[in-house]
Amino acid sequence: MKKNILLAVLLIALFLAPFCAARGESAPAFTVDETCVLRGMDRSLLQGYTPSMDGSRWNLVLPVRSDVAVGAVKAELIPPAGCTSFFRGGDFTSVARVEAKGVWGVRLSPAIFSSPKNADYPCVIRLTGKDAAGNTLTEDIPYTVRVRGATAAVEKVRIEIKDVQADLSVGEEGEIWVTLANPCAAIHIEDLELKISDGAGQILPLHAEAVSAGSLPIGETITVTYPVTVLEKATVAPHVLKLDLSWTALGQAASYSGSYTVPVRQEIRLEQGGLKMAPSVAAGDSLSVTLPLMNMGKADVVNTLATVTMPGVTERQSVLVGTIQPGETKQAQLILSPAKGLEGAFDGSLAVECTDQDGNEFSFSLPLHLDVTPPVLPASTADGTEKKQETKTPPAVWALVGGCGFLLLLLLTQGTLLRRKLHLLEEAKL
Repeated sequence: MKKNILLAVLLIALFLAPFCAARGESAPAFTVDETCVLRGMDRSLLQGYTPSMDGSRWNLVLPVRSDVAVGAVKAELIPPAGCTSFFRGGDFTSVARVEAKGVWGVRLSPAIFSSPKNADYPCVIRLTGKDAAGNTLTEDIPYTVRVRGATAAVEKVRIEIKDVQADLSVGEEGEIWVTLANPCAAIHIEDLELKISDGAGQILPLHAEAVSAGSLPIGETITVTYPVTVLEKATVAPHVLKLDLSWTALGQAASYSGSYTVPVRQEIRLEQGGLKMAPSVAAGDSLSVTLPLMNMGKADVVNTLATVTMPGVTERQSVLVGTIQPGETKQAQLILSPAKGLEGAFDGSLAVECTDQDGNEFSFSLPLHLDVTPPVLPASTADGTEKKQETKTPPAVWALVGGCGFLLLLLLTQGTLLRRKLHLLEEAKL
């Protein structure tokens, strides 16, 4: 039973497939055959066929293939407004007929000025025909009219550098993005290449020195990505980069060089030392909170701010540590003073915020815990008056005093005996 149901589903799917395909995106009614060579062509489009100019007319032969068209096909050349310096006017339409199996030969010969200028004119060739059922077929085929061989160009070839952005960090791979625009009205830019160099030698190409950007059509904008690597010794500061552009336009090589400044950054490396803070304090007393802050990076850390938040003790208390230079240590020190009558355990945090010289922010937070105890009060008597504490002298002090008195007595006795001896000696001599 299940096999029969599965088979039925497959048959229905196969039956509906052509209808679903018909509803999808249809194939173009007309396409250019780049391999076909018709009368009047010296080679195929793929081999480099170019229209001819006989001095008064521009002659184009374009093989067009169609699988649905029947009979003659109308071809119309629609030039841009700026193309009036090349085409003099006249007949921009023709009737194309089948010249090979499934191939119509579109032949256009509009009149041109006698002294045309080198240019690339983006035109449109509009083809209109009918299918076997009489339905109208229309297709617009983009075509660039390339004028070469003149002594002058229709305008000056130029490229605009719209923007230069970079994401560069010390010791890491990064990218530089260069946005280029083609402001020309009738010049197509090809074979575009970009080179970027750092005069300090601290930013190097990651792969090839030159990055190919392909072509830059008229009036369009592209962004070229240039991969680089930043050396460990690179300075954290703006770097002046040299941009070299080379391209081909109107069959001629051209180039441009310019200098642009991009920043080189480093991740903020603000390390913390050991937090110094007493675990408890008596209400009404003060305690110090000290946190060493060390800048382990290569750039200044600025606007360093330390803030203690401990609900019940202090809502917000801050100290500005300021600028910490590379390799420098500074102390973030705050004083907490719990109010009298406060008691209990309190939790809070110590938050440190800072930025680098480019305004990039960095922060971290440490938890804090503090026990606030009642203040120590002096002892009192039963009637509420303060009782003076009697100071007792330790026995060792009394022993030391007694010893000193005994020694003094011995000295006095010895002195008396010596004086008596002297008197007896003096009497014996007499």
